[in-house]
This record gives sequence, structure tokens and C-alpha cells, in this order.
Amino acid sequence: MRPTKLIDPRRWPSPVVFVVALIGVFLLSGVVVSLAIQLMGSREAFAAAKQAALPWLFLWRWACYAALILAWLKLWKPRVLARLCEDRDGGEAARERLKRLENLTLVVMVGIELFNVLDWLGGRS
Repeated sequence: MRPTKLIDPRRWPSPVVFVVALIGVFLLSGVVVSLAIQLMGSREAFAAAKQAALPWLFLWRWACYAALILAWLKLWKPRVLARLCEDRDGGEAARERLKRLENLTLVVMVGIELFNVLDWLGGRS
């Protein structure tokens, strides 16, 4: 195995890319929260500011979800469906899996936001 294969992320298997990206997001989130706590002086001040900003963060997340859904429906999904037509079976099986994946994605998004709303309303999750 050549060392350039290990260095180039485009050649990594998908699960490795996912794990590396997930670890990167967690580390970046930790750094951002740590800086925010440092700037606000205490964890209590950060928690109070976060609680005050929850309605706006809720709207921001839904705006981001709407933008992603529109981009998927208008830009990316037509390309994916066109590519699926090149399959041996005309993409029938892949279209079914894609529909199931879309539905599961919506269920996950709604579930995440349900827990966020419960937290916003004062419940313990």
C-alpha cells in the first residue's frame, strides 16, 4: 500500500470518512462551547444565554433544514435519479431505497427537534 493512499481522504472508505468527520465536528463543537464559556465567565452564564437564545436557534435550525430540503429536491435529487436510470434494472430498487432513506431522514430530523422542544419547554431529556 502506498502512503499517499492513507494521506488522501478521497481514497478512504466511507465509514472512515464518517468517523473522522464526526470526531472533527465534536472537537470543533467542544472548542466553540469552551470559548463561549470562557468569554461569558461561567458555565451558568453560558447556560442562561443558551436558554435565552433557544427560540432563535430553533428557527435557525428549521431555516437550515428548509434550505437543505430545497437543495436536495431542486439540485441533487434530479441528478441522483438521472444517474439511477443508468442501472441495469432502471434504478427501481435504488429508488425504493432512496425513498426509504428520505423518510428515515425526516423522522430523525423531527425526532431531534422534538427532543429540542421538550428541552426548551423545561423537560429533562
